[in-house]
Formats: sequence, structure tokens, C-alpha cells
Amino acid sequence: MKTRFIVLALLALLCGSVVAAQAPAMDIPIYPGGESTMEINLTNEDLLPTLRAILPMVKMGGLDKINPDDIAVALKDVKRIEMLQLDIKKTATEAAVVDFYAKKLPAGDWNKVFWQKAGKQGTLVIFVQGLGEKLYGFRVQSAIADEKPIKRVQIVKTEGKIDYVKLLTVAAKMYMP
Repeated sequence: MKTRFIVLALLALLCGSVVAAQAPAMDIPIYPGGESTMEINLTNEDLLPTLRAILPMVKMGGLDKINPDDIAVALKDVKRIEMLQLDIKKTATEAAVVDFYAKKLPAGDWNKVFWQKAGKQGTLVIFVQGLGEKLYGFRVQSAIADEKPIKRVQIVKTEGKIDYVKLLTVAAKMYMP
């Protein structure tokens, strides 16, 4: 169960809150009433230099054990990574938000490869296109912001193949003594 969050968390943590200035505009829709709280938009030209710059500064959660060259190998064929995190403050059910994002898939034929509703961890859904050349995933969960209940949504979209075996091997290093 932790493995599915490792991939999303690793992408988010490694990229930080960096948004590439010259990257094409993001095309991830925002749920009506949602407010963006983090955006990551990195092309292949920005991705590896950004990771190399950020990793040495991050000393939490075992990230200091990660070799940037290992990540470079796992992400060498990635053309673009987009991530959007937003908070929905108006009354919205988890099911309604999940339905919205499942119906707003980017153009093309997508296959749903993973779906899980896991209580407090929320609902996680992952789609792939082709033989894994593109990935689109999102997580919707309840949270508290300013002492009020909200729905927090994280959407990740990638273009280009990720070597998941190598990426999970890198992530496993974070948890090994």
C-alpha cells in the first residue's frame, strides 16, 4: 500500500514547489471551487537538473540516501511531469471529485490500472496510455484546513516512460537502514 504513495510522493518531494518558467501551460483541469496550492510543471530539460539541485538540500524522510544518478536512469525517457495539488473548500463529496477527474482524462485511449478507496488515505486512481508512455493519476482525500473540512486533490500526469522497477528500487533505499 505504501508503494503507490511512494511514486506520487517521490515525484512531489523531489520536485518541491519548483515550477519551470518555460514549460508549456499545464492542462490539468481544476475542480469547480478548487484552489491550487502547489503546481509542478517540468519538461525533460528541467527535470534532471532540478532533481540534482534539490536532492542535496533535502535531508528528510531518507531522501538524503538517494543518488540523483539513480533517479536520472529511472526518468531518462520522461518528457514532462505535471503535478497539481488543490484544495476544495466548498462542500464536495469524495465520490463527486473522483468522478470529475475520471471524466476529465487527457485526450486518447486510457486504461484504468489501479483504483483503491482506503479510508483516511482517500481514493487513488491511476490510468496509463499505450504501454506506459503516459500516466495520469489522482488522489482525493479529506483534510482539515483553517479548521474546516476540505477535499485535497493531487493530480499527476507524465509523458514518457518511467522505469518503475528502478524508481521503486530508489524509493526502497529511503526505508532501508
